Amino acid sequence: MRLLWLAVVALALAATAHAETLRCKSSLISPGASQDYVLQKCGPPASKMDVNEPVMARRPNGTTYQVGTATKEIWRYDRSPGKFPAVMTFEEGVLKKLEFEK
Repeated sequence: MRLLWLAVVALALAATAHAETLRCKSSLISPGASQDYVLQKCGPPASKMDVNEPVMARRPNGTTYQVGTATKEIWRYDRSPGKFPAVMTFEEGVLKKLEFEK
């Protein structure tokens, strides 16, 4: 019984650890990659957009206030026909999120 429980936990952890990946030529791109690496392997994106978002903090009484801003760069790669476009979100030059438009 204990062995079965450990197997179930291991499978659950493996499923949550799997992140989206994108194949560019012979390389796989996944969160954690640098912008330079993505440019080298995938070439320039079809479009780029900078987004400034507020950075919030919480006071001890539960209210929030803005402590600054964070800039995110969003890159969009059009792929071959029949494949969804890839959208990459970079923070401080590092790929944080990779999604596919549907």
